Amino acid sequence: MDVVQVLASATQLVSAMVSAVGALEQAASDLAEAPRRLQVLEDFVSDLDALTQQSRQRHAHKLHGPQLDRQFQSLGRLMDQLRGNVAKARKVLQGSKGKGKGFARLVRSSVVGDPLIKYARLIRDDLNQWLELQELTQSIGNVIASTARSTPSLVRVKSEHGYPVSKKCSYVRELLERDGAHRVVLIVGLSGIGKSCLARQIASDPPLSFVDGAIEIGFGRWCSRAACNGSRSEYHKRLARKICTFLVKIGSMTLKEETGIDLDDVCCLLQTALVGRSMLILLDDVWEQDIVDRFTRLYDNDCRYLVTTRDEAIYEIAEAEKVEICKDDIKEISTEILLYHSLLSAGELPVCSTLVVDGP
Repeated sequence: MDVVQVLASATQLVSAMVSAVGALEQAASDLAEAPRRLQVLEDFVSDLDALTQQSRQRHAHKLHGPQLDRQFQSLGRLMDQLRGNVAKARKVLQGSKGKGKGFARLVRSSVVGDPLIKYARLIRDDLNQWLELQELTQSIGNVIASTARSTPSLVRVKSEHGYPVSKKCSYVRELLERDGAHRVVLIVGLSGIGKSCLARQIASDPPLSFVDGAIEIGFGRWCSRAACNGSRSEYHKRLARKICTFLVKIGSMTLKEETGIDLDDVCCLLQTALVGRSMLILLDDVWEQDIVDRFTRLYDNDCRYLVTTRDEAIYEIAEAEKVEICKDDIKEISTEILLYHSLLSAGELPVCSTLVVDGP
């Protein structure tokens, strides 16, 4: 059961308790029925308490999130108020047992009001206030999320000047927008064929679902085992530096902090930094499958990864959508670039332009 389901279950229980309190108020004057109604309410309180405790234990590793922590604190305060008022209501009922006590309670109620009804109303008010708070919080959250979706992100990827929106660009965007698709989209092709340009064009205008924008991390051969002469420690050091640069870009680390941090520690910081975020992350010129694996292992986020590579081994990743740039794609893109810079229409291009587009 995730956090959203926990809150939904708690809300259902609290709503049911409101009905139980209403039944208790109606039965307040019936000494035979009131204890049963109060017992139903006590059972609801026990169920809500058990749900709260189980959920807190299950999500203990997420309590660093201020919103989740506040929600559990809110439930805790509600539980304290309910226990106190239910105990007082039970005490009133126990005091009404015995000969003459019911009549005495009736006389006292006519003067100062029925104490059982008083506590029932206090319980009902606590429950209603908690429900109203959840509805208000949800409404505010929806408004903020809507505003965030329409606000430009400070984290951006710049496209190449004059690079066209090709059919391949549209196809990759469709993959990124598709529900249930893989988190990784691999763009593969020969060196210099235009993988990075294509990826930047897509990331410069990411789908609206990525409310936190898009960001690029370039790796290159420098960040590979081959470039480190097979040295695992040197490769890890270089990869840690690249991830630290990424963390600085998204504001989760300062330049002073990025010096000499172990790769495992950096990956822990990366995990924390991306919790709850929805970003399109461009991993450009990747030479090691390990790099993709480290990002895809991150959890509790809605990020997706656009990866460019020339390495066939990385292209064999099973859990990925695979897009290959072929000669026809390059011809289409090259023609559009030529039209853009020449300021000509397709019909105005000279015949010799086909030699430029087709290449040697």
